[in-house]
Amino acid sequence: MKKASTETVMKGVFLTIILGTVVLIYACSDDDPGTIINPPVTVPSDTVGLHLQFGTPEDGDPSDDYLLKRSQFVISYNKNRNVANWVSWNLNAQWFGDEPRFSGSFIRDTLLPDGWYRVNHSDYTNTGFNRGHMVRSEERTRNALDNRTTFFMTNVLPQTPDLNQGVWLDFEYWCEDMCKEQGMELYIIAGGIFHPPHDMLKGVVAVPDSCFKIVVMMNHGERLGDATAQTSVIAVSMPNIDGIRSHDWEMYTTTVDAIELATGYDFLDLLPDGIEDALEAQRHPI
Repeated sequence: MKKASTETVMKGVFLTIILGTVVLIYACSDDDPGTIINPPVTVPSDTVGLHLQFGTPEDGDPSDDYLLKRSQFVISYNKNRNVANWVSWNLNAQWFGDEPRFSGSFIRDTLLPDGWYRVNHSDYTNTGFNRGHMVRSEERTRNALDNRTTFFMTNVLPQTPDLNQGVWLDFEYWCEDMCKEQGMELYIIAGGIFHPPHDMLKGVVAVPDSCFKIVVMMNHGERLGDATAQTSVIAVSMPNIDGIRSHDWEMYTTTVDAIELATGYDFLDLLPDGIEDALEAQRHPI
């Protein structure tokens, strides 16, 4: 897709540098998801650049794209829907470790601006929807901090149990295998697709019609400059409904072009135009 100018990209885009090196979390319960204390430590720009290797996805309205940058991933947050527009992250074998899954409640993200609603663990309770990780907990298990950051409510979208625990999880397993068994370097973007009128959990959290994931597959250590028109890209769009738990994830492959049309976002925009066009039209064979 056509790239926006630098002035257009920057105008009105809210940017926050998330202080993600130390997080102290105190007694979490379903109604009190904890207090987060973030020390004044700047996230290294090279880490942020790794997660945004192929560009910062943007649409025509920067007012609802609040960028949260962590060492572990980058989020575009929508204050009107109280969920992420997209989450972007790097994944390779080095991100996996032996750290146990965080056992507390999901965490209210106090690094959102004052005056914004901060989604709580309990906003999902008894709604019939799972708290669906975008960056999977297992994908950040090098240490306790990495794993805890995946439990911020800003990294969560409402997903039906059949999506979250079934076909979506199977695709996550496949990505894990690509990293651990094949030594691949993955660049991933995931989020929701919304068509009004959409449901709102307890009147505050928007429920997506579908969830998408874009995976750029590279050899270990490869970066933007190594991409060619033959680089593999896998894009999926999975309906947020019941009854799909046992489906094969390959049933839901699509193209980046189709996800751009559904979301309004321009992905992979740092690629040279010819390569970008080729990769965005690519569809993983079923």
